[in-house]
Amino acid sequence: MQIIDHGGARIAALHDKKTGSWQYVVSDPVSRKCAIIDPVWDFDEKAAATSTRNADAILDYVKAEGLTVEWLLDTHPHADHFSAAPFLNEKLGAPTAIGEKVIGVQKLWKDIYGLDDDFPADGRQWDRLFKAGDTFAVGDLPAGVMFSPGHTMASITYVIGGNAFVHDTLMMPYAGTSRADFPGGTRRLSSEASRTSWPCLKRPPSSLATTMARMAASPPASAP
Repeated sequence: MQIIDHGGARIAALHDKKTGSWQYVVSDPVSRKCAIIDPVWDFDEKAAATSTRNADAILDYVKAEGLTVEWLLDTHPHADHFSAAPFLNEKLGAPTAIGEKVIGVQKLWKDIYGLDDDFPADGRQWDRLFKAGDTFAVGDLPAGVMFSPGHTMASITYVIGGNAFVHDTLMMPYAGTSRADFPGGTRRLSSEASRTSWPCLKRPPSSLATTMARMAASPPASAP
């Protein structure tokens, strides 16, 4: 686990080697409140079994640091692993959230994967569905949401304090945009979202709120 102090926040970054995913615990050092972003629920496809190795590591860190979890945040639905947000919600009671356009992904994937008619494709699996430009807080850190589709049609970026969590819009450090061939993804929107997110990564923390507000006013177009 890597610890980074930046933009008014302390960020614990946990890498899952199997899926290549980064998971984050973003905390306000003053209030000791935090958000967990994109936690991985481990899946062994050969055994057809899940486990909570990654989630347990996150819980251990939260407990050791004496943090209170305020949010469980997904940036988008993942095609190569499950989100551990439901598991962590049961353990911690913190609300879960994702972008509102996850409903479109659910409807699309419900048809592709032949899910039962009673599968709810209305986003009710999360406690809050964020719209572009929505704001919230992590402790005393201001936070907001940018719409950044392409990798998936529902992808969003969280701006917390002076930090932008751009999910798979940009593959760091300089690998470019992520793949856009998942159902509902488009290369054009992925490139556009990368251009939208990049100014957030280049600006100092004091100007990120202004950047986010401007980008929210003219977000990338929705996927057709």
